[in-house]
Amino acid sequence: MEYSTADKIMETAIPLFAKKGYVAVSIREVADAVQINSSAISYYFKSKEGLYQAALEANFSPVDKLLKSVETMNDLNAIELLTIYAQNIVKLHRKHPFLARFVNSELANPTPCGEKIIKKYISQLYQFVHSSLCKGVAAGDFATDLNLSYAAVSLAGILNFYFLTTPVIKEFIVFSECSDEEYISQALRIYLNGISIKK
Repeated sequence: MEYSTADKIMETAIPLFAKKGYVAVSIREVADAVQINSSAISYYFKSKEGLYQAALEANFSPVDKLLKSVETMNDLNAIELLTIYAQNIVKLHRKHPFLARFVNSELANPTPCGEKIIKKYISQLYQFVHSSLCKGVAAGDFATDLNLSYAAVSLAGILNFYFLTTPVIKEFIVFSECSDEEYISQALRIYLNGISIKK
């Protein structure tokens, strides 16, 4: 597949937006980094807003694919669904290392052009986890007194905050090639042991 000018622009813009935020990045800065004329960015993405939205979609659209693939597995119980979801979160963050930064940036300083995209995908994740938890309660696997809304938010926090803080905690924790998987596995185990009915 041909590596186009649009691909080069996107590859350059994603880390700039993720690290500096939407407001601090200029079209000129992206163009200079790619070594192209600013008009090329306007040609492919119409505007800075269009470029930023494309950068967000490039990082978040795999969330939609992930959820659609897991949701087709109707024969799985709630714990199996949440386990597959958690395992794929690792793959998602590994393939899109700036995903957590975009989330944090948009939650802390929402932009008019990014807020709608972020809300759409966070809502999809929330609905999936919430429905999986409902399935677990109905099957008698999870405690009936759970506030399912809080429980859904808790799982998202446990799984994703790790990836946001990794650059900092790497300074005082020794990581291995399997650290991401090990963390997710342990975090999910701690979470599930807290909400499961003891049998």
